[in-house]
Amino acid sequence: MTQSAEVISVSEDGKEAEVCPIVTDACLTCKEGCARRGSPFKALNKNGLPLKAGDLVSITASQTAESLQAVFSLLIPAACAVSAFFLSGPASRALWQKESSEGFKAFCVLLGILIPGAAVMALSRFKIRPAKPFIEKIF
Repeated sequence: MTQSAEVISVSEDGKEAEVCPIVTDACLTCKEGCARRGSPFKALNKNGLPLKAGDLVSITASQTAESLQAVFSLLIPAACAVSAFFLSGPASRALWQKESSEGFKAFCVLLGILIPGAAVMALSRFKIRPAKPFIEKIF
């Protein structure tokens, strides 16, 4: 992932900068200049670029961080939903001594998506600190 951003401030040692992303997703064919600004965040200056406030830079996230994000936010909830579908039959037979209905299967799949999804969201907000993106180049 590469995104354009504007440097707001640079740390005293120059190793980190606060940047504000410039969201231009819908502006590829538009010449109106309606790009909007996102929420500021910190980015690393691994390459030791001479940054100053107002510079336009390219921000990149590491491939490892992107891959882990995909696994935790997509694959784990999807795998739990599929597992919940197949486990709904044995659970229904154990609890009520009858085959599971379509509604019960749907309920189990919904729980299989929502519970891991909520857990991933909670962990990402409070516990997991992903690697900071870094500034790749100055425009």
